[in-house]
Amino acid sequence: MIGDFQNVSINRCIDHSKQITVGDVFVSQTNNRIFIDEAIRRGAVAILTECFIPDCMVPQIIIPTDMHHFKRKLSTLTYELYGSKIKTIGITGTNGKTTVASFVGQLLRQQKKSVCVIGTLGVFENGNRLDHYLRSNTTLPFYDFIQVVKYCYEKKVDYIVLEASSQGLLDQRLCNYPIDVGVFLNIGKDHIEFHGGMVPYKKSKELLVLLSKHLVINDDDAWCKSIAEKTYLPVTRFGENQKNDVIYQKVDYTKEKIKYKFLVGKKALHTEMTNSGYYNGSNLAAAIAVMKALGISIEELKPVKLPKGRLERIENEQGIEVLIDYAHTPDALEASLGAIKTYAKKEVYVVFGCGGNRDRQKRRGMGEVATKYATKAIITNDNPRYENPVDIVADILQGTKRDKAIVEMDRKQAILLALSIATKGDIVLIAGKGHEQEQIVNDLVVPFSDHEVVKSYFEELAGSITKNDPVA
Repeated sequence: MIGDFQNVSINRCIDHSKQITVGDVFVSQTNNRIFIDEAIRRGAVAILTECFIPDCMVPQIIIPTDMHHFKRKLSTLTYELYGSKIKTIGITGTNGKTTVASFVGQLLRQQKKSVCVIGTLGVFENGNRLDHYLRSNTTLPFYDFIQVVKYCYEKKVDYIVLEASSQGLLDQRLCNYPIDVGVFLNIGKDHIEFHGGMVPYKKSKELLVLLSKHLVINDDDAWCKSIAEKTYLPVTRFGENQKNDVIYQKVDYTKEKIKYKFLVGKKALHTEMTNSGYYNGSNLAAAIAVMKALGISIEELKPVKLPKGRLERIENEQGIEVLIDYAHTPDALEASLGAIKTYAKKEVYVVFGCGGNRDRQKRRGMGEVATKYATKAIITNDNPRYENPVDIVADILQGTKRDKAIVEMDRKQAILLALSIATKGDIVLIAGKGHEQEQIVNDLVVPFSDHEVVKSYFEELAGSITKNDPVA
């Protein structure tokens, strides 16, 4: 160690300079002076580095080995001291990770187990959000993750359930940390440009196999089946095929709910869910398969709830069914709209956009799906980042039926337009952002919530109606 650490109070270790806050230690993986100086400006109180940094304004901790080797040793030590006392479930797939993680957490809590769920929505201990971990990553940065493991050990948590994204696995945010059950849901088109094609995208997700002791596989997905066929690990399969370990069937559905039947060996489990799409039967089957892989027997399947922003209904007095959903890939959007069309009696409107600086090739597919199912598709902004929003919309329009597409670049106005067009009995799906609370434009992160726009619209409408009511 170089420098005076006597009065240094350390908060966390962070390896991304832009995420540094006051009191953090910056872990420099490249010894790049630009990143080091940025971290210090943002409040880093020390630098963890492989070599001495001259003229550094804060104390330094020098690791006499390469940083990757250091992370592996730290990961192993964290597991031996804390993680080996906790069962860990890792979930990957293009769509459904957040929902399955939530379902697994709920099923474990129904069994009186203490659970920490880590993913897109944040870090939750037994359903309560830990606000200290407010990262936007689906998979936590490595140094945050090992802190959560230690926290879970201290709180006597029984299970950690985490989402393992392709980027998180490729960036080694889990490093070599052992996973008791690795879950493979599906593969679709997302983050393709980041990975450089479908093959490297699949290989990134398959890194979860190397960390896992037992696999849970979606037998209805060809990619997942291929993983099961070439692994030496024990496998628990779920799907509609009668030979699977967990079989799911849709028994009945109405506009309000779907009834499901699950077969686990000779045992039949029954439950119902708000009508959120048949595909959520597959997501719940995945969660039940995880329980089977863990050796936990379910005697009674109690109802589970969808996480925030997943085909979430916004109640109103106008008789319009408003749904907010995170669907941001062609497959996910088709699943949501396809589910809606099974019970829609009148018009269906969808509001959506595509993110900037990523996955350009999925935009056309989003347009095709939207105008295939919806009466009208209102195309708008969704985190354009540094890309020109007009160019993003132009890519989407290439896949649309032009007579069914409306362009409104302002997302708030696009939502308001859909709500104003809709009448009693119509359905409005607002897709792409789900739980998100911001819009990213260039360097700006602007507060924005689809939920708040919808709720404000109906509140103002109700106030206007009340104001204009005749006085008796």
